Amino acid sequence: MRRKKIIYYMMRKAPHLLLLVAMFAASLLVGIFLPQRIPLHWDGQGIADRFGTKYELILLLPCAAVIIFAVGVFAESRIILPSHKLRGLMSFMQFFFLLLFFVVQARNLLRAENIWVPIERFMTIPALLLYMYVASMLHGAEYLSLFGIKTKWTMGSQAVWEKTNRLASRLFRLSAVLMLIPMYFYNLFYIFLAAPPVLSFVTAAVYSILISNNSGQ
Repeated sequence: MRRKKIIYYMMRKAPHLLLLVAMFAASLLVGIFLPQRIPLHWDGQGIADRFGTKYELILLLPCAAVIIFAVGVFAESRIILPSHKLRGLMSFMQFFFLLLFFVVQARNLLRAENIWVPIERFMTIPALLLYMYVASMLHGAEYLSLFGIKTKWTMGSQAVWEKTNRLASRLFRLSAVLMLIPMYFYNLFYIFLAAPPVLSFVTAAVYSILISNNSGQ
């Protein structure tokens, strides 16, 4: 029984492991042909503004990706995330950040070979899917469940909980739509990756206070 669980878990993690293997394989394969000192960062005009050894390029992001994978596996354990839905969300987020690291590493390897391909623009698509996934979970979040907008006011009233999480769900769908903007203006990617969800949570939390006060609770 335990063996079956391990096999099932490894099959679930197959996409994550494939990304890690592909990242290390591509890094080592390209790294063999690179000189010892290479550019590691470029400014907005595409001019290299930081140099270092090729080993930094080969190992830094892949090793960081392994750490993210290990932390994600630990966080998905039943001790931390007993809910099946929460483990699914953690796995999805883990895959998103591994994919982000993979794309950035691929871009850096190509640039080290003087090949400029804007593949990082396509990271907006998994980011869009991530926000849609969160939106779907918030829309149907059960009262006082582990996943939802938790404030003093939502936890004190089921009606406030449901209204607040429905609003948060709509805001996250809007966040997903906004991720289309960085497809054309990639320099805004990290702003749109972080700002919309943070504003969504803050807006939903403030909303819970307002509707709770209006209802006299």
